[in-house]
Amino acid sequence: MTKNLTNQLIPIKNGRNFRELGGYKTMDGKTIKKHKLLRTANWATLDEADLQFLQDYGAKYIVDFRSKDEVDQEPDRVPEGVTYNFDPVFSEDLTNSSKGIDEIISQENDDPKAGFNHMFIAYDDMIKSESAQKAYRKFFDILLANTESDKSVLFHCTAGKDRTGLAAILILSALNVPLETIRADYLFTNIATKDFVNNFLQKAKDEGANDAAISNLRDLQTVCPEYFDYVINTINKNYGSLENYLHDIMRLTDDKIVQLRKIYLD
Repeated sequence: MTKNLTNQLIPIKNGRNFRELGGYKTMDGKTIKKHKLLRTANWATLDEADLQFLQDYGAKYIVDFRSKDEVDQEPDRVPEGVTYNFDPVFSEDLTNSSKGIDEIISQENDDPKAGFNHMFIAYDDMIKSESAQKAYRKFFDILLANTESDKSVLFHCTAGKDRTGLAAILILSALNVPLETIRADYLFTNIATKDFVNNFLQKAKDEGANDAAISNLRDLQTVCPEYFDYVINTINKNYGSLENYLHDIMRLTDDKIVQLRKIYLD
């Protein structure tokens, strides 16, 4: 599965984790259309060539799941004619700049599993918090508005892995993509960002980070099967199923599900 996913990457030179969801098969034999739905990391470092590529690719809507602080520090570069949507999942960012991250990666912290354990707290918030549920409902409203042919919704956070990862789980589920494919797409972040993460960790080592800090940084910068399984199990335990979550929490009626599949599936 993972080997085939290399085809999902699009050639953005100054950004990471930019990938198509087009091409994935559904359980009833349909295919997600290309140039309609993409997941990415942030757009702050893109150059003019990248922006032109995305404009030519059909970019229509950007959905930015980052906090206000993240956006202020690294605002997206937005191509002409593209609608930018600020849609923060967290009222305060959990995965990078706050909620004890400094303590987790501190040289004084000798717990190499602190970062790993922190991610479950973050995912719990993404699934259950009012701010996250509101953000993901807005995301679906934008998806439903994307009715023009070959026009894309591109959604992202900072690294394109957690807030973006949950968004991908939700929309792929709504489109009837098998859970095995959704899981593979989620885990593909580790391949798509391997060089970035390796360089990031090497820089931390060069600056004197201890083994516990490196372990925690790695767990904060990557994804793993345990995170994905936690998402699915938490949704099943608290809401009954992904289908229930989409209907009851995302407020996707049967008619809206049909509309989404008409927009995004061949």
